[in-house]
Amino acid sequence: MYQVAIIGVGQLGRRHLQGLIKSNQPIVVHIVDPFEASRRAVEDFIASSAPDLLPAIFVHDSIDKLPRNLELVVVATTANQRLEVIEKLTRFIQVRHLILEKFLFNDSDHYAQAAALIAKHGITAWVNTPRRHFGVYRDMLTRSRGDRLLQFTVDGGEWGLCCNSVHFIDLVQFLTGETELFSLQTHFDDDVMESKRSGYVELTGEISGQVGSTRFTVRSVRGSSKPISIALHYEKKTVFIAESTGMLWEIGEGPVVTESFRIPYQSEMTGIIADQLLTTSGCDLTPYADSAAAHLSLLRIFSKAAGTMTATRAWCEIT
Repeated sequence: MYQVAIIGVGQLGRRHLQGLIKSNQPIVVHIVDPFEASRRAVEDFIASSAPDLLPAIFVHDSIDKLPRNLELVVVATTANQRLEVIEKLTRFIQVRHLILEKFLFNDSDHYAQAAALIAKHGITAWVNTPRRHFGVYRDMLTRSRGDRLLQFTVDGGEWGLCCNSVHFIDLVQFLTGETELFSLQTHFDDDVMESKRSGYVELTGEISGQVGSTRFTVRSVRGSSKPISIALHYEKKTVFIAESTGMLWEIGEGPVVTESFRIPYQSEMTGIIADQLLTTSGCDLTPYADSAAAHLSLLRIFSKAAGTMTATRAWCEIT
């Protein structure tokens, strides 16, 4: 039996649980959350589910009650708690695979500290920016081999750049096979917004730059309710993607190609990702080092506009 755990079972953590119980591997699931309401929500979920459809699930209020060896841990806490969780896990427990939620860390110092712990304890670590798991983008990567991606544009109405732009930067990294961000420029709206989660900040406006030779623009239009759209401009074609409606249009030298697709829910992905890790030690998610590079670049530009930035350190309250 594989011992697996989820740390933090707010709304997102419970979606991970709903996915994890669909794993095809023999697992025992451990849940950790210090808040009674979150633990009670999990217990209610267990009580309302058919027992024969669930693996064994144990609910704990602290990390030190976990087994000493865990094959997989999903850390779904807020960013300002994440390094402390990794420190506690590696102090008491042997962890084989680690999945971290984004935004990874609010403090630039935490990235190297986490990397050192991951390396010291021989952990494979991944970040849950899951678009590279979506079938529509995996298919696009395959059928666009040999056709260079020149420009990537994301455009939508008043969505949070701080919290969500890393998803699209990660998608550019995936489609290009490059990791380094450079030539970053920003045009943020003047006033900083409060995030939907109390105590955190958000920005709207525009970020542009390059990943490898591919230019990208990520734009959030203040006051607009326009759904997010994605445009991929290749050397030989342009692809428009509307995730909200599950539609794709490919315009090239021949007839326009129209396709429909479906974006999976988190509750449909976590079990698949877990099975990949438990059976192959690899998965569709982003390796920690690659994701940390994008996160750090974004954290620095967000900190200049909505946080604290010094010569050596960047800090911004991003959820």
